[in-house]
Amino acid sequence: MKTFDYIRPVSVEEACAVLAGGEGTVKVLAGGTDLLVQMKQGRLQPKTLVSLRDIPGLSSVTMTTDGRLRLGAAATLAAVEDSTLVSEKFPAIAAAASGIGSVQVRGRATVGGNLCNAAPSADMAPILIAHGAEAVIGDGRSERVILLEDFFVGPGQTALRPGELLTAVTVPPAPAGSFAIYKKASRSAMDIATVGVGALLVFARVAPAADAGSPVLLIVRDVRLVLGAVAPTPIRARAAERLLAGRRLADDLIAEAGQVAAGEARPITDVRASAEYRTALVEVLSRRALAAARSWAEKGGLA
Repeated sequence: MKTFDYIRPVSVEEACAVLAGGEGTVKVLAGGTDLLVQMKQGRLQPKTLVSLRDIPGLSSVTMTTDGRLRLGAAATLAAVEDSTLVSEKFPAIAAAASGIGSVQVRGRATVGGNLCNAAPSADMAPILIAHGAEAVIGDGRSERVILLEDFFVGPGQTALRPGELLTAVTVPPAPAGSFAIYKKASRSAMDIATVGVGALLVFARVAPAADAGSPVLLIVRDVRLVLGAVAPTPIRARAAERLLAGRRLADDLIAEAGQVAAGEARPITDVRASAEYRTALVEVLSRRALAAARSWAEKGGLA
């Protein structure tokens, strides 16, 4: 590993000033679980590392006054996994964090690192996007907020501008009658996801207008279905979402939605899986996520 300067700023503004002055030669260091590996392998050779460890507030997991979950960019995956707040209000987010890497990795890896690395397979992205999460971006003087689904612009590329830092991710309160789940396929417990599917469905009970005596139907009022590791960025399976909205989750609809979602995937073949296998996994994991949501609603989750 080549020598580098190591800077520990105490504010977002100070960190962003360093980033702005060394575009392409400065890297942000949070947990370092990916960055340091790439540096040791010679794939990255930054001249300066900017540590986030001394900047107040970036490691917190809190609830805002308007009921949004706020995950500081430097919050570790272990902090998300272990947070009672997250597990009670957003259990699918806690579950997604708990399935990444090992205990040791989760103790170092951060929410911001997982997202800013912008790998198509980033485990936290699909479930956070399914929840309608937003990225909070700042330079220490001003702040802007964008949908997390718009944060990713390509493999390894984000919407961050020179001199900007992802400071937090915020998640709106889960809608009443909603169920969220993250399904993934990987080669081993330590491997990154071969395919990931994040889903959030909002259910409603509707009585058919034509016959007041007919049983109440359980329909999908709203849905987000997000695919990871099957396109240059995490993507919404919008055609599948349109197919599901306003309908009852019957077996044939679940099967059709899985097929439609698979058709929206744009996977590649690499050392971990073929494009054909990834496409098949999208169909299977989408069906499983939808079936789990239906089971939750039918067993009283909507009560």
